Amino acid sequence: MKKTLLVLIAIVCLSFVVLAQTPKQVVTVLKGLDPVELVNGKEVQGLENLSVTRVRYRYLFVNEANKRAFEKSPADYQIQFGGGCGQMGSLSGAGNPDRFHVFNKHIYIFASESCRNSFKKNPDAHIETADAIPTGTDDEKKRGQELIALALKGFGGMAKVDGIKNYQAKFKLGYKQGDKVLEYPQTLTIAFPGNYRNEYNWGSSLTGDVLLPTGAVSMTTKNSESDAWKREEPVKAALERALYREPLAILKSRKEKGFVVFAAGKTEVGNTEVELLKVAFKGATTTLGIDPKTGQVLQASYRDRKGAYGDVVKTFSDFRAVDGLLLPFGVAESFNGKPVASPMVSVESIAINGKLDAKTFRVQ
Repeated sequence: MKKTLLVLIAIVCLSFVVLAQTPKQVVTVLKGLDPVELVNGKEVQGLENLSVTRVRYRYLFVNEANKRAFEKSPADYQIQFGGGCGQMGSLSGAGNPDRFHVFNKHIYIFASESCRNSFKKNPDAHIETADAIPTGTDDEKKRGQELIALALKGFGGMAKVDGIKNYQAKFKLGYKQGDKVLEYPQTLTIAFPGNYRNEYNWGSSLTGDVLLPTGAVSMTTKNSESDAWKREEPVKAALERALYREPLAILKSRKEKGFVVFAAGKTEVGNTEVELLKVAFKGATTTLGIDPKTGQVLQASYRDRKGAYGDVVKTFSDFRAVDGLLLPFGVAESFNGKPVASPMVSVESIAINGKLDAKTFRVQ
């Protein structure tokens, strides 16, 4: 499965995030080197009888003092990104726990040697952090609240948006390989508040990440065998950022503590002049382009990774009525000003307040 995911990453030139995977068994990592010594620039072999297991990674230590230091502050010494590839990030395919690189006293692992080399060229471009929180004047804050109200109207009204209990969108991803297009389904499910599941069906297997109020979980199913495991804080934070870049999730969080909103000027989306609204919540800052006449959200832009970090812009079109809401079925994406050609994404269906499988957010 790892090989299959790496091939897909190569096909799309790192253009999308592959769901995280780890082996079922606990593995000793970093070639058995002591992580505390490693972040301090030394490669010292740890001892088998001095170990700590974090989720599915087992770390060895050269002495009790280093073991205690790790246990006191694991975030300083453990593998970063929850084991995701250091080039692709927390929500990527897992890195090889023996292919590592230390940067700024943190340990990163990589899915391939090319991933590690790419990271080394510009490490800062791959480091995950919460987005900067926007600031503005009192007038911009006031107009921001007015634009929130306008966007609610554009989706069908405050009552309709607040009445959403769950949202499920089914996509088809197309990857061009020679003369053929390989197609894979993706399902995005949100149950408000705060439950988020992003799932890919690769034909021979299914992979997914789930955000729950209690944390994050990854799962995989292959040949009728299912596996699920709890993820560490960086994965939870990355999933929260993904959730709260969704326009509906943004609007439904407007009364929550920590929700920040400011008007940010005007621009054009196609031939339509829009007002810009900067919104921040749970580490995600997104700029929405809102049609002042209809209230429709025509664009969402934010900082995210396609390998390295850059500017993602999603432009929405083909608005259709779904259970009293007006939702976009057309999505075009660009990265750093260039259209994202692969994968080719089409929206197959959107359901509001549908009956979800009982297992959707009940994972072991």
